[in-house]
Amino acid sequence: MQSQRTLLFLWLALAGVGPAAVAQSETKPAGGQGQPEVTVRDQAPVFKARVNLVLVPVVVRDRQGRAAGNLRKEDFDLFDAGKRQIISAFSVETSGGRAGVPAAASTAPAAPGGKSLPVPALPKRFVAYVFDDRHSEFGDLTWVRDGVRRTLATLDPADRAAIFTTSAQTALDFTDDRTKLEATLLKLRPEAFFRGVYPTCPPMTCFKGYRIENGDAVIKQIAIAELLGCDPMLAARPPNATLDRSSLEIRVDQAAGRAVMTCDYETRLTLRVLKGLIRRMSLLPGRRSIVLLSPGFFVSNALRPDQGELIDRATRAQVTIGALNASGLWVDSIAEMDPAKRALINSERMANSDVLAVLAEGTGGICVENTNDLSGGLSRIAAPPEYLYVLGFSPRDLEPDGSFHRLTVRLNRKEKLTVQARRGYYASKQLTDPAEAAKRELEDAVFAPEDIHDPAVEVHTEFFKSGAATAELAVLTGLDLERVRLHKAGGRNTNDLTIVSCLFDRNGNFVEGKQKLVQLRLRDETLARRLSTGLTVKTSFETPPGTYAVRVAVRDAQGQLLSAESAVVEIP
Repeated sequence: MQSQRTLLFLWLALAGVGPAAVAQSETKPAGGQGQPEVTVRDQAPVFKARVNLVLVPVVVRDRQGRAAGNLRKEDFDLFDAGKRQIISAFSVETSGGRAGVPAAASTAPAAPGGKSLPVPALPKRFVAYVFDDRHSEFGDLTWVRDGVRRTLATLDPADRAAIFTTSAQTALDFTDDRTKLEATLLKLRPEAFFRGVYPTCPPMTCFKGYRIENGDAVIKQIAIAELLGCDPMLAARPPNATLDRSSLEIRVDQAAGRAVMTCDYETRLTLRVLKGLIRRMSLLPGRRSIVLLSPGFFVSNALRPDQGELIDRATRAQVTIGALNASGLWVDSIAEMDPAKRALINSERMANSDVLAVLAEGTGGICVENTNDLSGGLSRIAAPPEYLYVLGFSPRDLEPDGSFHRLTVRLNRKEKLTVQARRGYYASKQLTDPAEAAKRELEDAVFAPEDIHDPAVEVHTEFFKSGAATAELAVLTGLDLERVRLHKAGGRNTNDLTIVSCLFDRNGNFVEGKQKLVQLRLRDETLARRLSTGLTVKTSFETPPGTYAVRVAVRDAQGQLLSAESAVVEIP
């Protein structure tokens, strides 16, 4: 996984290097004088991007719970901290995934003029099952593990599944091998590194420690009472013995501090694992879903910006996060308990499960809790919503102070519809570097889960066997210059086009990517000749035999041309 990420960063980093590489090919005007008319270089331009664009996934459902897919941008009202915002970006994602292989690339010839081969099926849906072994008890982990095992048998053969854990101790990358998946499930064990290693007195949880640190006198009194009961020396004291309350408070404060430090550490590692998985899944060519199986965990105010950043990453990578509370049905076995302690336990339960709802709502997923219907819950979560709206806006006068901004999404239609949307976001403490924003924008276009068809672009593939173990795969990107927008500059018809070509294996794993910058500086007479023939740019890959998916994205410097096409090729 790290090597795939490194490869991606290497070729995306071309957008930020200094001098352009030597031109690979160029067409010069008659007489060899003046500026080349067509130049293909190995460097991409830096696109103009709005670095503070906030994306808000929204799912709209009717009374029957079905996702509504007929809404337009004008049907939504978006508010940031009560202030209406202009929706500057709007898209609708459908759960059907990519439209599939373009008609022009529906077959792959073994050689020019050779017999066409049928196109094999490649995965269109990727589901990552993430077991929260940091915060789960053995019984809960076993329960959800058995449920996932039953669910795997119902997956479509074209789907790919993966198993990850928040401790990163157990992992299996995306595969269609059900035997490997089941064997990995059997390896799952709780992996709480610090909690429970040493008995604590008084017993302290993340939520309780956080509330005590923030001055909750009622919960502190509960902890003192527990300390008197769990410490053998204090429990054996004479009935009329005098207690030093200050020393008791010190012990409770120390226990609370240790709990908060340990819990923040484990929560930070959990969020880091999820962020890494989102980065991994951004390289996949189909629909992407994370199923988080967790009893919930506490996210302190200090870590809420990290949680917001995770939602940002998932939204930009078009990864849907669904969550199932691994505690199952909540049974009220504390009815006879002291009211203050019962209120503490209920508040803690709600605080811990809130993170599951926040991640699901923020990415367009579903959160299932307080149920023992494990199979039904997993089926609902793994299936992305049929329609997911993504609203984008650029906040006005945004201060980079890290503050939380509450979001509200409303519909201005008369139908009885329910809206599920992201609750809010945290303002970045420093504005994104424009070059980094440009790379991210380019990456989003390349790895979008659906094709974006533009009549100006056609993609074809062909391969040539150079031996039993290797072949040269040629990706041919055809540009219809009659449809490419050109503007006059210095007497030439100009535009800059970036072409990114990516290769994926049969399980959707990123293999290799290449990027080219095509600079058009065409004279009028040259353009007139090329209007009928167009322009073809070739990208070559050396690869062993196998089944591959090819992904090509094309964009011009003005952002008026955007195309993303897929093709499948099988090299015998």
